[in-house]
Amino acid sequence: MATRRDRARTTSAEVAKLAGVSRTTVSLVLNNRSGEIGISPETRSRVIDVATSLGYQPSHAARSLRRWRTNVIALLLYTLDSFYNAEIIGAAHAAALERGYSLNIMSAKFDEVQRRAYSLLSGGIADGVIVAAPPADLAADLKRLADIGMPIVVMQHHSPDAAIQAVRVDLEMGGHVATRHLIALGHRRIGHIGSASQRLLKRKERSDGYARALAEAGLPVDPELMVMAEPSLAGGFAGMEELLALRSPPTGVFVYSDQMAIGALHALRKRGIRVPEEMAIVGFDGIGLGGFVTPELTTVDYSRADIGRLSVEAVIERLEGRMEAAREQILPVRLLVRESCGRMLNGGLRQESA
Repeated sequence: MATRRDRARTTSAEVAKLAGVSRTTVSLVLNNRSGEIGISPETRSRVIDVATSLGYQPSHAARSLRRWRTNVIALLLYTLDSFYNAEIIGAAHAAALERGYSLNIMSAKFDEVQRRAYSLLSGGIADGVIVAAPPADLAADLKRLADIGMPIVVMQHHSPDAAIQAVRVDLEMGGHVATRHLIALGHRRIGHIGSASQRLLKRKERSDGYARALAEAGLPVDPELMVMAEPSLAGGFAGMEELLALRSPPTGVFVYSDQMAIGALHALRKRGIRVPEEMAIVGFDGIGLGGFVTPELTTVDYSRADIGRLSVEAVIERLEGRMEAAREQILPVRLLVRESCGRMLNGGLRQESA
């Protein structure tokens, strides 16, 4: 693909030449009118990809993106394989339908898919976009979309730009509340299974909350008690196996997500380790499945439905001119105490080595 150039130096003729089409076709595609004369999806996609690679976004196309409505809101997710995302998608879909919009769900997990998603969005397939993928990967592309007037909401992450909305949960407070609960139950050697995907983010907020709670209690942050694993059931299982392999395993563990915590519970069950008598577990996200495992999972809870609904409402408010300035909405968290995290009996705690 050609290298990106300065927008002012790129012409529609160059786009047409590299895409192997006429300048008229380029104009129709970038003005979201390719369906009027039957331009094929393959040709439309090729034109968008070339225009994107050259940094070509003429002012008349930008005006067109603002003028022509598709009544579609795009939702970019880092992964579709998640109990957590299912609840957000359901609420976002309902909120969009209620206001006369449809929701187009797209995966943005890999670099090539992210570039593809941006190409499609810049081609006018949606009026606004909600991004749940890590914004560090997409920050430059999101800023370019915001510059041409597309309403953008980043979901569950800090906004990468002052012009971009954000709807998120207080993740740092959630990690703090979970760890503080374990400390209050008498645990002093507390592990943390984090998500390997945190490396994509500038901040590790759940882990930050965990470390802050330990520091406030005068407990050391022991690097060997902090393991990172893939954000999945299997990842939670592997993370717990790593902690159990330590010479002195923890007696309580705060896990990045409920999905990972359920995997961790499975690892404990296979080892014959009783929960919470020998190991206490706290998850994060409050997904419905956590109430149906044995033992029922203690978790940091918040409204997934509110995240989906508020994100859609923020996009529509910008589209309809009812919100002039971007803002950040932060949802509160609460600890939902269940069976996986009970007070340890005397003698139930393993003796820690000196």
